[in-house]
Amino acid sequence: MHHSHPRTNKSFLATHTPIVAVVAAAVVVAMIVVAPSARAQSRKMALTAFGGYNIASDIYDGSSVTNGNSSLELKNDFMWGGRATAFTNEYSAVEFGYTRTGSDLAIKSNSGVIPNGFDAGRLTADQYDLNFLVSQPTSNPKLWPYFTLGLGWTLTHPDIKGLPSGKSIDGNSLFAFNFGVGTMVEMNPKLAVRVDARWRVTDTAITTSSGVYCDYWGYCYSYSSDWYNSGEFTAGLTYRLGS
Repeated sequence: MHHSHPRTNKSFLATHTPIVAVVAAAVVVAMIVVAPSARAQSRKMALTAFGGYNIASDIYDGSSVTNGNSSLELKNDFMWGGRATAFTNEYSAVEFGYTRTGSDLAIKSNSGVIPNGFDAGRLTADQYDLNFLVSQPTSNPKLWPYFTLGLGWTLTHPDIKGLPSGKSIDGNSLFAFNFGVGTMVEMNPKLAVRVDARWRVTDTAITTSSGVYCDYWGYCYSYSSDWYNSGEFTAGLTYRLGS
């Protein structure tokens, strides 16, 4: 039997300070995005299809020395999705994005013994974001570099192996935010290449005394953080609608 120490209750502000800070920053960016521009152009829409690479991190750390200082990790994997962008003026835009990503679950151990043929399963996620883009003017009219800040939610779909017959683990709908940089490189008036790098932070929705997971073999782990961090590198093609 492995035991964990219960977490103490915290105030809403103490527990959700990152959420409050990101929401405030998003409001400021949104005000900049929707503000009129002296060099405003006609409103345009654009659609982007992309693929990329998800850089995952460990989600659980061993909660007992009998685990051999092991951790439950999410493997890096391919990701894909699309974005619908509305250019509010020449140097700003707002967009809705969807990303599909998945990671194999694996045990990473420094000194413990991992059972032969251990397969922890896989975690697939659907990510939905409302992103605000602010561009930095350049001397090259074919380049549209930008900073992005987004808010959204992540729907998780866990497929955990080795569970007792009739047992399953449900997915969650989790708050998430992201920030990063990117650029669009115009190939012609309608088509552009887009590259993007972001850091995503997801609230794991831990409540008091609930941050422990035990697998089928009796190995128990606790959440390494209330916030799960991951990196994203994507590239795709952007098609502009309208004139």
